[in-house]
Amino acid sequence: MTDSAQKHSVVMQGIVGSHGACVARSYVFRKRIEVKQTPLADDQVNAEIERLETAIKMTAADIQNFREVAKQRHGEQYAAIFDSHLLMLEDPQFKPRMIKRLKEEKVNVESIVRDIVDKLQSVFSAIEDPYLRERAIDIKDVGDRLLRHLMGLEGPATEIGDEPYVLVAQEVTPSEILDFARGNLKGVCLDTGGATSHVAILAGALGIPSIFGLVNFSLGVHTGDLVLLDTRESCKLILNPKESEISDLNEELKEDFSESLKSDITADGFKLNIAANIARTEELCFLEKLNIKRIGLFRSEFVFMESMDVPSEKFQCDVYSKVVSAASELTVLRTIDIGSDKPLRYLPLGTEENPAMGFRSVRFSLSRPDILEPQLRAMIKAAQFGNCIIIFPMVSVPSELAAIKDLYDRVISELKPKIIPEWGIMLEVPSACFILDEIAAYTKYISIGTNDLLQFFYAIDRTNEKLAGLVDHMSSAFLRMLYKTVKKANKLGIKVGICGEMAADPVGFIALLGIGIEDFSMRPAAIDRIMSIIPKLNRKEVTKIIDTHLGDVSDSDVREIIKHKFLS
Repeated sequence: MTDSAQKHSVVMQGIVGSHGACVARSYVFRKRIEVKQTPLADDQVNAEIERLETAIKMTAADIQNFREVAKQRHGEQYAAIFDSHLLMLEDPQFKPRMIKRLKEEKVNVESIVRDIVDKLQSVFSAIEDPYLRERAIDIKDVGDRLLRHLMGLEGPATEIGDEPYVLVAQEVTPSEILDFARGNLKGVCLDTGGATSHVAILAGALGIPSIFGLVNFSLGVHTGDLVLLDTRESCKLILNPKESEISDLNEELKEDFSESLKSDITADGFKLNIAANIARTEELCFLEKLNIKRIGLFRSEFVFMESMDVPSEKFQCDVYSKVVSAASELTVLRTIDIGSDKPLRYLPLGTEENPAMGFRSVRFSLSRPDILEPQLRAMIKAAQFGNCIIIFPMVSVPSELAAIKDLYDRVISELKPKIIPEWGIMLEVPSACFILDEIAAYTKYISIGTNDLLQFFYAIDRTNEKLAGLVDHMSSAFLRMLYKTVKKANKLGIKVGICGEMAADPVGFIALLGIGIEDFSMRPAAIDRIMSIIPKLNRKEVTKIIDTHLGDVSDSDVREIIKHKFLS
């Protein structure tokens, strides 16, 4: 680790993704392993060949280990995907070709591996046949692992050990965050992204503070630099903090707020339904700690994202059953929601100009009954263990409702379960706000996902840090749309829940309460804070204020009104 005691402190500004605070050493993650070419003397060539052979053996051992894990978790058919990785290493042209170039060019073996792998990947990427084209991903995986062994790069677990660390990178995917969270991850700092990106949401679910939109921050940080991250009230990021700054934060974190009253009942006696958004079974322990009996959103796509291939129906059923059993009152299971910033490497969706508005979510899953039907069967089987609703993401037109019903009825007919769980939809697209009559003909449950709804309402990519200042869930226009949508849904007998990040913001939560929401689901890390606010709120008073300022065409600053009235 680098000693930062003599380095100057640098204070950075960014976008708060999730709340919390920590002080830890940084781990700088770069997606592409950078390789420099260095010349070799004649007497160094044999040693370089030995390094290559050792690295190939270590890479093969890694792949064999991955194969065994996949076999245990998913079965032989999924373990077999690693056979192609082994075949690449064992290809009679692969190692000899590298050794031949080593002897001819007399340069370090890393540079030769990088060049050969890049060229192979380019060749496969250009093939028309989709199966062969997808093998380019396998080539990259094997090449990167080989380079890591050659360069002594084993990832954060080895480079940092068990020490707490803050992840610093240009960008990461949700699945990569899950991998990093297996270590002692304490915070996240990214050059790109915004507060409502799926990475931000997942960081919040894991109780990890995060900051986004730190343009080029990762380029000026080295692994081992000390980082102070505090997003509890504002955005504070200090690179190489002073001892006094560290001491001040540690003293603040020692303060105990556990004595404050926490409840799901308002001051005027109205009981709210507070639930947790969950992405992994490892988060289920939060339910008991927080005394929460509901899961308002289980993001099933992370079951897929943590797998090497499509997870089996049995494996999915085991996971969903565990989730449903953990929440005694209600579990809301969402069908696979991939695309945009949640890709699956084994299910490439192709390049799109606007992936957030492209072939994703229910649009993808309805086109792949081979994936959706086994998932529905697994979810319906799991629903026999408790109260459960199954929801479909990003429904935008009536024809999708009809397709969902046909598919759902067919699976129910095949399974003939004792308990038939209700199904509903995620309301995330503005068009859905205007087809509530059609929605009511199919289902009486909608869950409003304010994150996607907000980005589509303003036509702004929520992962684009340059546009973050233009999006505000407390803007009068967005609040008015929510207000009118909830009022219309209630008249139609549709139960409305909220599962977006707006519910985790105290001001947003109060606005939603006044709009008429009773069912709230949020990341576990936000629940304590929200439940300390609820006992201080008079629901009738909040509703009256919201009706006054959203029931007409006024352009009141509802955020300031709520802050002044209830949070000052």
